[in-house]
Amino acid sequence: MRGTSSLLERFRRTAGVPAAVSDETANELVEVFALLDDLEAEAARLQAASEARARSLLAAADAEVEQTLERARRDAEAERVRTERQRREAAAAEAHATETEAEAEAARLRERGLERVPEAVDRLLAELLGAAP
Repeated sequence: MRGTSSLLERFRRTAGVPAAVSDETANELVEVFALLDDLEAEAARLQAASEARARSLLAAADAEVEQTLERARRDAEAERVRTERQRREAAAAEAHATETEAEAEAARLRERGLERVPEAVDRLLAELLGAAP
């Protein structure tokens, strides 16, 4: 069997038409077409393998995207819960501060009221005694 390049060289000089058509030329072409068939089969095999690999890579990428989205959903939910807890804690702290301030104000008012009791009692007694016959 001759090399492919030597077989094809005969066709280059004549723009694809062999100089002499004979049984030998036909036999030579059978070899060329057999080689071409092998190349086409190899190309089809490579294409099928490449397509299978591409499908596999796409499936893996899809799975990774789903995992990333699920992780993001969990992280977002955890962040929402954390933020809500911080808001509740801030509201509780504010309520506690307001309550403490109110209690202090109530204590100041009670103290002022108690300070005024003797004076109020004295005025009341003076009025009662002064009004007596």
